[in-house]
Amino acid sequence: MAALLSSDGEQGLQVYTTERFEPGEELLCEVYFTGLPGKLIVRAIGKKWQGPRPRLRVRAGGVLRCNGSEWRKLTFLREVAAGRTVFDQRRRHIRQPVLVQIRWRRQGDPDLVPATISEISEVGALLLTPTRLTVGEELIIEITPPGSTRALEVQGMVRNVDHLDGAGVEFMARDAGGVTRLREVIRRLVNE
Repeated sequence: MAALLSSDGEQGLQVYTTERFEPGEELLCEVYFTGLPGKLIVRAIGKKWQGPRPRLRVRAGGVLRCNGSEWRKLTFLREVAAGRTVFDQRRRHIRQPVLVQIRWRRQGDPDLVPATISEISEVGALLLTPTRLTVGEELIIEITPPGSTRALEVQGMVRNVDHLDGAGVEFMARDAGGVTRLREVIRRLVNE
């Protein structure tokens, strides 16, 4: 159970849970409700937590801070829950929330650019980079899984530039070996 908060320029999510979290701790929250076709995962940072106070009928829980695209995701879900907008699921493969440093380069360009991936699935990712990209550009993305010294190179193509902080990239690894390696990398990133 959760509620959106917005006060003093601070945007957050009030959650009720017995799982204690520390201020500044990075957390993943599953958001689901009737009318939503599945669960949606939101990244947040712990702001404050309080234990239960049964005599005062106060439940255990706390406040999480959500910024940028995560806050926009939550406000969109509030509109869906209120019936003011419709949730259209566009992806066949659910993207997993991660926050992993990667390097990428344009096809044919030798220089690697540091960036971050904040969502990933076996068919694509959300690439957060200040570099301006255009739809149709081919990229090489180097992802180093946790515990590994060797990066996995994945060929991708920019499919949309709608995100304020980056671009949506479709992976072009269509052979069985490439998809299997990518699934293993995703499993290791999510379980880190």
